[in-house]
Parts: sequence; structure tokens; C-alpha cells
Amino acid sequence: MKTKQIVKMCKAVDFNFCNSFRLARFLKSRDWNLDEAERMLKVTVEYRRETRPLRLDCEWCHKRPGFHSMIGFDESGRPVMYSNFMQTSTHKNSLDDSITHCTYLIEQAKKTMKPGVTTWVFIIDCTGMTLQSCNPKLGYGVTQIMSNHYPERLGLVICLNHSPVFHGVWKAIKVFLHPNTVSKMKLVRSKSRILSTFQKYFPDELTNWLMDEIRLNKTKPLPKAQQEFWNKPAELSAHDPRGCPSYVKDFIEPFLHNSQSKDRLNVHIPHPNIVDSIEKRVTAVTLSPEEARELAKARAVTMETGGSESDDENYEIEISEEFQIPKGANKLSVSDMLS
Repeated sequence: MKTKQIVKMCKAVDFNFCNSFRLARFLKSRDWNLDEAERMLKVTVEYRRETRPLRLDCEWCHKRPGFHSMIGFDESGRPVMYSNFMQTSTHKNSLDDSITHCTYLIEQAKKTMKPGVTTWVFIIDCTGMTLQSCNPKLGYGVTQIMSNHYPERLGLVICLNHSPVFHGVWKAIKVFLHPNTVSKMKLVRSKSRILSTFQKYFPDELTNWLMDEIRLNKTKPLPKAQQEFWNKPAELSAHDPRGCPSYVKDFIEPFLHNSQSKDRLNVHIPHPNIVDSIEKRVTAVTLSPEEARELAKARAVTMETGGSESDDENYEIEISEEFQIPKGANKLSVSDMLS
């Protein structure tokens, strides 16, 4: 099948999906092998036809508020997504729900990307991480979807306050990743290194927002305003956990005034819980006793700021079969979404 035929198929699914840049990404992800790139693109076309990602909503978030959210842009204009496990309202995630959530997040982030911006950034604060909320099985499954259907998109992952749980998960999954993928992961833990890393990549506005957000998410007990990060702060001068000021001004406030618009395919939609808050329909949830115990345990063992910065620390944790990468799983392609 010729490339022009592939483009025609793409446009039949999503008019904005295929252009020369996107075709180049698929070619690069398959080392410029036209046949392999075409096969990959055909699978993605069918995937988008079946899932309709632009119309996707994260029902998981509506039922159990929390998880990753877009919060601003780096110095290069790349969308920045942030997550902190202390702000989640459940700590036992399914693979399908995780894939749906990540797909929603990146499809909405794509709508904010200006011409010339091609990748995005994730910041993951491991404080409160449990195997139920983040484990090798989930990580491998989500990465498979991203590598197959969103090649050459991830620019950087900054992992903060990495814990023994993180190192156990990372050790299990990184053997399946290409070295270029691994090189995109930056692990930082001391306050000084976190600040210098943020200052390297982010404007002052986002750096200041992140430092405040991280500090507040370490508060015991977690403030209600941080737990319910989807709500607008009661006081104008208070920290806004929905995102940095420019993101709130340019994307959340406009949505607030046009939330009833039917044309949601072409506008950025904020985190599902922010939408629920605007429409006054956030689901009230509480942690189950099991979840509360897991979260308390995870918080207790999270490494204190000022520890080693190495990503090769020798922590051995027991990972039950329920959370392990499926037997017979293959390593990802030589050049995937993260390379």
C-alpha cells in the first residue's frame, strides 16, 4: 500500500491526524523503514477509528477523582503534565482505566501545542506511590499503547522523590525500553536539584508554581485544597492547584465561560475533574480502609529530601504476580514514543 493511500485512510478517521510531520514521526520511529512505518500507521488508523480518542472521556476520573493533570508549558512551549500520588483518591488502578486516562490527557495536551512544538513533558512526584497505583504491569501496558500510536512524542520525564517502590517498578520495566527512552528519564530528589532542574527547563512562573505545589503536597495532613485540586481556590492570593496562572488564564477560565459549547473536538478540555467542578458534579469519594493503609504506608517509606540522586539504587521489593509484566512480553521497538 502506498503512502498516499495511508494518508487518505488517516483523513477518513481524523482530518487533522495526518500530515507530512506525522508521517515523518512514524517513519523515524521505524528507522525510516517505509513498510514497517506503513504497517504501524495502518494499525494506528484502525485504533483511532475504534477508540475515537478526540471524543474520549475519562470515566475513571469522574468516578474516582485524581491523577495526572496538565499544568502549564516549559520554556520551549511543550505542554507539561504533573502528577502526585498523594492527590489520588484510589490506589488500585486497572490497565484499561490507565490507558484511557493517559490517552485523554495527551489528546487534550496536543490541542494546546503551537506550530513547531512536537513533544510533551511529564513530572511525576512519587510521594505516596504504591504498587497498586503504579506497577510494572500498568507501566508496560500504557507504554505499549503510546509507543504504537504516539511515536516520537515524549520529550522528558522528571521523576521527583523517587522511593523504593519506584525503583522496584523502574528496575522491572526499564529492561524493556530502548536506551534513548531511558535517557529521557531524569530522577531528582534533593530540594536544590529539583529547583535547579525546574529552572533549567521551565519559566519562573511554572517553577514557582511547582515548588509551591510540591511543598503543599508534603503537608500532613494533606490540605483539602490540594486533595481537591480541581477546585478554584477560595482566596485570590492562594495557590491554585489547577495549574500555573497562565494555563488557568488561557485554558481553564475560557472553558469556564464556554463549558456548554458543543464544539469540544477543537478546544482544549481541562482535567475531567476540573470540568466536573465547573459543572458542579464532582463525585465525593473516600478511601477504603485498604487504600488508606496503603497510602499511609507508602508515605511513611517515601525517601526524605536530601538523599542520593542515583537512579541505580539497589532496592529489592517483592512484586506479586498480579502486578508483574506479562510473561513473554517483548521489548519495545528500537525507536518508540519516548526516543
